[in-house]
Amino acid sequence: MVIKKTEEQEARRKRVEAGQIKKYNALVDDFRKRRQEGVNDNESFDITTKILEMNPEGYTVWNYRREVLAVLLQKFDDEEKQKWLEGELRFLEGCLKKFPKVYWIWNHRRWCLKNSPRPDWKRELELVSKMLEYDPRNFHGWHYRREVIANIEKQTGRSMVKEEVQYTTKKINSNFSNFSAWHNRVNLIPQLIKEDKLDGQKVLKEELDYTRNALYTDPDDQSSWLYHRWLIMNNAIAPDLTVEERLEILNAEIKSIQELEELEPDNKWCLLSLVEYEEYKSKLQGQKSNRPETLKRLEKLKKADPMRLNRYKYLEQQLVN
Repeated sequence: MVIKKTEEQEARRKRVEAGQIKKYNALVDDFRKRRQEGVNDNESFDITTKILEMNPEGYTVWNYRREVLAVLLQKFDDEEKQKWLEGELRFLEGCLKKFPKVYWIWNHRRWCLKNSPRPDWKRELELVSKMLEYDPRNFHGWHYRREVIANIEKQTGRSMVKEEVQYTTKKINSNFSNFSAWHNRVNLIPQLIKEDKLDGQKVLKEELDYTRNALYTDPDDQSSWLYHRWLIMNNAIAPDLTVEERLEILNAEIKSIQELEELEPDNKWCLLSLVEYEEYKSKLQGQKSNRPETLKRLEKLKKADPMRLNRYKYLEQQLVN
């Protein structure tokens, strides 16, 4: 049930907002004056805190906060510096809970850890893991996780590729639509093959089997289709395959998608993948494709995905010319 606000309640809300805007503007005016005059003291630091608690999108304020911090930290030994930066990291955790997709908060956290005498990267991994529990598709969190893992590996001298592959599998299994997890897999699988000296062809077939499950479960989601396309048309996993071996794998995948097409005859991703894979197959065979079924699929794509009509017309011209 929607409860309408009374005129008195609405007037009170507007007064509160007006007071907050007035306070915010006064703080911003003070901040600008201080930065222009090069005042880098504790009071300036506190002013940036108040502003950022109200509006964390103010990247200029974050820049000034770092300028102030850089000056203040020069006065401390490593122990005091560590305490200050730990306090700053706690402040940032509060910001990230409310605003997990603000670039500037993540950037400032990186700066703090870079300048920390004893950066605790394992704690950062726990933090970002917890954040990705709340929002598994937050690409800021995934990008930050890659940086954290790189620093842990540098610190320990031990690869975490296998653990991170398992982590992406866990996230994908809970939601096939996690594009960031699929993207991470693109980077990790070739590393895993290299480090563990795995059979690339075997891994490729295993990945195709794994991805096929996602395609059949949710054929409308683009994430798994894009990963599937990468597996088919990129040589990163099994660069030494012969043309005959690649064609064998390609034919098996085309057949599988054709079976899915029978169940989902108007599915954009089925149609587009079959068009692209048939073209890729012709390229591998050194032949020019002009298959009637490909042209029919392009006609279907024009109706199923009118936003990209010109793209399909272009593909059609490439086939008939």
